[in-house]
Amino acid sequence: MKYYYTLLGSCICAFLLCIASVNAQSANLLKEGSQTPFGNLDKTPMLGNIVYGRQPDESTIPMLKEQGFNLILSVRYDDEPADYDARKVIEKNGMSFVQISYLKGSINDKVRHVDDEAVTQIKQVIEGAIDNGGKVLLHCQSGQRAAAALGSILYRDYGFSKEEAKKYALKAGLTSKNTGAIYDRYIDSIER
Repeated sequence: MKYYYTLLGSCICAFLLCIASVNAQSANLLKEGSQTPFGNLDKTPMLGNIVYGRQPDESTIPMLKEQGFNLILSVRYDDEPADYDARKVIEKNGMSFVQISYLKGSINDKVRHVDDEAVTQIKQVIEGAIDNGGKVLLHCQSGQRAAAALGSILYRDYGFSKEEAKKYALKAGLTSKNTGAIYDRYIDSIER
């Protein structure tokens, strides 16, 4: 019987530590910060150490380093065209670059769906950046998918309600009716 209570106590402690870790992680993810717009980044909502925005142009990349960014996370399609080789320019300027498409398929697809595995990968990169204290630019072409990725993670992985997750996606810059509809379909498909 003594063994049972010891085991039960250990399980309860592990469970509480897990909850505390998730709460600390989401708190670090959502603390409102401030990033002054610069270069072609005219909107720069910041939550935690992550700035949500649009595709930086080539002349803005060196400014990212000057502003303290060390990781650029693109959630654009793998085949989505840009005017320059973003990875090459970002890495040349001393920052890391990660590409994970938030949506499945190709830029040419007419019907678009969130890639659940990509949401997992985006979450892992974001959590790693939070743990390391690095400043991250999470971007897509216009900032819409980047903001939707945040809401997706909050709802799916952190237990936020649909309303609360959407509230933070809106704070991060989700304003597009089309991307909002894709996001809503994804959230509605998640079984909890």
